This record gives sequence, C-alpha cells and structure tokens, in this order.
Amino acid sequence: MKQTDQFNRKASVLASTPSAPPSTQILGIKERAVAASEFSHTLDAAAVAGQLDGGLGLQVYLPFCTTRCVSCDRVAEVAADSTVIDRYLDGLTRELQCLSDRVGRGRPLTQLHIGGGTPSLLSSTQLARVAELIDRHFLVPDDCETVFEINPDRTSLTQMELIRGLGFKNIRIELRELDPQSQQGLGRSYSPELLADVMGNAKLVGFDTITLELLYGLPGQSVKSVRESLQLITELDPSRILLGSFTRNEKRFEHQRVIESDSMPSVAEKMAMFITAVDQLESSGYQWVGINSFVKPGDVLGTAQAEGRLFRNRLGYSDQPTRVLLGVGLGAVSELPNLLSRNHASLDQWHAALRSDQHPVCAGVPFTATEAKQRRLLQKLSESLRAPVSAFEGEEQRELLSKLQSAGLVTAESAWVRVTPSGRVKLMQLWDANTGDIRLASGE
Repeated sequence: MKQTDQFNRKASVLASTPSAPPSTQILGIKERAVAASEFSHTLDAAAVAGQLDGGLGLQVYLPFCTTRCVSCDRVAEVAADSTVIDRYLDGLTRELQCLSDRVGRGRPLTQLHIGGGTPSLLSSTQLARVAELIDRHFLVPDDCETVFEINPDRTSLTQMELIRGLGFKNIRIELRELDPQSQQGLGRSYSPELLADVMGNAKLVGFDTITLELLYGLPGQSVKSVRESLQLITELDPSRILLGSFTRNEKRFEHQRVIESDSMPSVAEKMAMFITAVDQLESSGYQWVGINSFVKPGDVLGTAQAEGRLFRNRLGYSDQPTRVLLGVGLGAVSELPNLLSRNHASLDQWHAALRSDQHPVCAGVPFTATEAKQRRLLQKLSESLRAPVSAFEGEEQRELLSKLQSAGLVTAESAWVRVTPSGRVKLMQLWDANTGDIRLASGE
C-alpha cells in the first residue's frame, strides 16, 4: 500500500477526534482554570481604568466545518445539519448579551473579525443573523476594521456579495497546500484555478483587502515547494500575504497523530523556508511589515509601521489600536491587559455555562503588572521593530532586555532597542500564536 493511502486511511479514522479536550492546555504551561467571576472582574477593572476606550476588538468564532482537516490546529465541530448552527447562534446571543451588559451596549469597535472553522459554511440567513447580533450589542463604525474568513470551496460570488453587503470590507483565506497533485490530504488545499476564480470574484465585489494566509513548516514541505507555492500566490495578486508557522501538536489535537513526526521539517528548515519566502515576496514587490505580514506598496499597514502606529494582536496586524480583544464562541480567546482567557472547547460545556447565565470562560493566563508590561514590550518590538530603552527600566525589564540581547534578537544602542535583521527572522520561529508571547527559552 502506498504511504499516501496509509496516511488517508489513518486520517479517516482520526477525523472525528475532538479537537481540543477541555483538559488540554492551549495557552501554554502557565494556563490555569479561570472562573467566570474572575473574567468578569478583570473586564470590569479594564473598563473602569478606561482601557476599553483605547480600542475594543471583537472576534466571533464560528467553529463549524464539513470535515476536520488532518492538520487542523483550531477548535472545530463537524456540523451535520443547520439546526446545530442555529442553536449555536442562540448561544452567541446569550454570550454577546453577557458581554454588552458589562461593557455597555453600543460600545464602538475598532476591529471585528469573523473566524472559524469555516464561517462561509453558514447559510445566507445565518450570516445575516450573525451580523444582526453584533449590531444589536456593539457599534461598528465606518472606520472599524472588519474581516471575514472564507473557504474558497465553500463560497460563491453571491455569498461574497452578501458578506460585503453586511459591512465586511476585508476577507482572509487560509492555505495549507497549493498543489492540485498533492496527496498529503492535510486540508485547506485549493487548486490555483479555484483560487483565481475566488480572487476574481472578491475583486469584483470590491473588498478593500484580500489576504492569503500561507502556512509553512507542514509535513513533507521543503524550501522548493514553498518557493513554488509563493510563485503561484503572487501571480494571483492578493493585497496581503500572511505567513504562519505550522507546529505539530498531537497532545492538543489528537487527530494530528496521523502526521508522522519524522515528516516534519526541522527548526532550521523552517527558518530557511521563511527566509526564502521573505526574499521572494520582497522581490515580487511586497513590503515586509512586522515579522510575518507582507503588503502592497501604499497599504495602510506599511504606512502605520513607518509612522509607529502599527498594532498587533491575535488577529494579526492592524492600523487600528486595540487594547482589549473580546472573543465569543466555542474556544474563543479574549485578550485583556491583565488576562489571556479562553472559552470552553466542548460544545456541551459552552452551552451549559450560557444556560446558567455564566460567561463560558474556562481557563487562562493572568498577568501581573510587570508581566503585562513585558508582554506589551514584546508586542511593541514585533510591531515597530523598536522600543525606547527607557521602557526597559526596572530589574525585571532589564532582565528581559538581557535575554533578548543574548538571543541575538535586539541591540540596545543610544535611546532605542532595535530588532536585528536576524532577530526579525528568529522572532517568527519563537512567536507563540496561541499566547501571543515570545518563547525565549524552553518552558517559558
């Protein structure tokens, strides 16, 4: 039997494995149980301190998919019928009500992101209901950054017209394999012809930006295959390209056990892939923004970086400052200045908490004032690639700076701490997409 046949057979057996059991640590080794009361208290404290006035983001997570991809590293639910989704939207109604009761109904948003899962799996009626729910509880101003994730093989011109009509100005597409001959079966694999058709429709509809997110470091991937994928992608002419690093994590996602560990590229190989991607994208006319985003000349992100206004959170880079990010839905993550929290990843537990009029949070990582400041400093370095030396005052901050210098990530000269050219590449490999932190050493 061919190796690919074995792979696909094992994949079919593991495809229904729950993607994130409640006991699984998602936010790193510092994650602990967080009660609804602790989340509410922390959110209230942020509101009283005026931190919500510095920018409030909202991510609505729609976890449903037709099948679970072998390489999936998100909370996902296979939806057998639309009634499951309708019931989920009932739950979102309760969760949004719970949040707006605390922060104030009609509070304006700076960022709004609909992610998944496969959000484009929802029907037109269900998508309209999601938009109505958001409008009922929050204000979405004209300058709010609105992003909707789509799956090319689960969307159409008519659906994109609806998404644009509902007020979403930007779309994002995640890619894993871009090779019609590929037999890996990792999921999120689309032919260049399908992508070209979707891109053409998106441009026809008039989205402000079309972002293609390309994962590298996948099993069996090489520098050559990354180069070939990027050649195809740049020919499609997306507004933005976002590079993401894939990490096999069979403890968190049991269905990834089908991926053989010896098929995974090494850290050195992944770094070579990233360097190759940077060179190829810059030579194709894209501007490197932050540590993993590439944009066309004149893009607002490039301008924001040049002017020191670039901002980064779990949603990616933005020119909209967002101090607090609220995540609603199954397994959704919220970022408060002093707490990184996540919701239940079990659909039954998520619903049960909401029926009890409790926020469905279950775990998180609280930050002391010092830890919160250090986390913000690391984010600043990933945004502007520099930070004032004066920001590293105090014993803990000087220790952090020493670690960054020892790792070759930054230099500290005159009044500025600056990310080194090699550090900009290394940061991509050290950045933890789940926690938003930089792993400076094992166990951190």
